[in-house]
Amino acid sequence: ESTRWASAYSDNEWICVDLGSAKKLTGARLVWETSYGKAYKIQVSDDATHWTDAYNNANGVGGVEKLAFAAQGRYVRMLGVQRSNEYGYSLWEFEVYGN
Repeated sequence: ESTRWASAYSDNEWICVDLGSAKKLTGARLVWETSYGKAYKIQVSDDATHWTDAYNNANGVGGVEKLAFAAQGRYVRMLGVQRSNEYGYSLWEFEVYGN
């Protein structure tokens, strides 16, 4: 854990992964720092403009969250909907899995 992504201190912040081409996805793994998403979505896109929900979590608990879903896209993002505290969202790792 030598790198970390942190957002501004507001909701509706996001981080995106570009897979290079469209892939069939089976899930993701989020490793949160202390400031986690109490509510967040995993979204996919082919053009990084139009997004489709692949996973919706209204009860995030922080720590390590392993998510299972079926989706397809080139871009995958974690969209923070509600923060767990007054700070931003903070991730040590954002992993995306697929075939």
